Amino acid sequence: MRILPLFDPKATPQSWNERMSPGEFAVLFSNLRPLDLPKSPVAVIFSNLPEAEAYATAQVEALPALRCSIYDDNGLGREPIRVIAGSQGHDKNVISSRFRRWVGSALLLLGLIFGFIEWRADSKLMWAGTLGSRIGPIGFILLITELGIVLTERQRRRREQQQPLP
Repeated sequence: MRILPLFDPKATPQSWNERMSPGEFAVLFSNLRPLDLPKSPVAVIFSNLPEAEAYATAQVEALPALRCSIYDDNGLGREPIRVIAGSQGHDKNVISSRFRRWVGSALLLLGLIFGFIEWRADSKLMWAGTLGSRIGPIGFILLITELGIVLTERQRRRREQQQPLP
C-alpha cells in the first residue's frame, strides 16, 4: 500500500493515476476522509484488487458515511471498478436515472401544455408561454441525457460481449 496525493505539482507526472503501474488499483474517498490519512485528497494504491476491496471495506465499516471508489490505472477517465459505500455513504451529487426520467417527462409535458395554452389564447397570456419555454427545454435536456447514458451503457455491454475471452 502506498499513498499518493491526487495532484502533486512537484512530482512527474503530476496526476496520481499517471504514477500508477498497470495492474495497480487506487481507492479514492468521498463524503469523509479516514482519520489516518493526510488532510489533502489522496489515493491509496494497492497492487491488486482484493487488497483494495478489503481496505475499502474496512474503512467503510469504521466510518459508515464514507464512500470508497476503486479505480485502475486509467483513473477518473472511466467508471470506477467498484464502489463500496457505508450505510450512510450514498452519493449525494448524482442525479438518478429515475429522477431524470420522471422529472424530465413531467417538465417536458408541462412545457408543452403551457405552450398549447399560450397558443390557444393567441399569445395574449404571456405567462403560459414564458413558463412553457423555460421548463420544457429543461425536461428535454434531462430526457436526452438519460437516453445518451442508456445508449452508451448498451454499447459498452455489447462491446464487452463481442470481445473474445483470453
